[in-house]
Amino acid sequence: MGDRAHLLNKNITIDTFVQDIVEVLVTEELSDVVLVGHSFGGVPITGVADRLPEKIRSLVYLDSVVLESGRSAFSDFPREVVAERIEAANKANGGLAVPVPNVLPPSWGFSEGTPDYDWVMRRLTPTPLGACTSALELRAPIGNGLPKTYVHCTTPEHHVLEGSRRLVRSLPGWNWIDFSGPHDCMITHPQEIAKLLLGC
Repeated sequence: MGDRAHLLNKNITIDTFVQDIVEVLVTEELSDVVLVGHSFGGVPITGVADRLPEKIRSLVYLDSVVLESGRSAFSDFPREVVAERIEAANKANGGLAVPVPNVLPPSWGFSEGTPDYDWVMRRLTPTPLGACTSALELRAPIGNGLPKTYVHCTTPEHHVLEGSRRLVRSLPGWNWIDFSGPHDCMITHPQEIAKLLLGC
């Protein structure tokens, strides 16, 4: 939640995340937007495209979760991962939020003790459990007719995203990019990712 971590409460769902982005686009009077969702961020950008397609030029799913209507962020995660995160939330704060990991996963691309590792650890905040377990409800197909690109980070792969990658491969009309970098490529490879996004 970043700078909104102080707003954490039990009523947060995925709709809260979607509406936050919708309100930014509306209040800032933005248009022709390339909307990028990284990791969990792929879920709310799908919801935003469903509600406000006229503001968006294209969608970029940066090694992210992609959902069909009626499914939650946890729907396609491995069962053991979901169980671990729910248990961690229950132990940490009575099920309010998934706590930050004690150690960053190797797939994120950071080595412990490096400046980037420490920088990421300082900025992580708990994720509302309700945002992970509530269903994304869509009126239109994923992307609502907008151009869509999936960036698959391959070195190494983030295994919990395999369900989303499988879904995207099964759908027509997607641009697919394999990127030789880790899950948090926007931090480890900022210039390369900026160049990639400018082409979307």
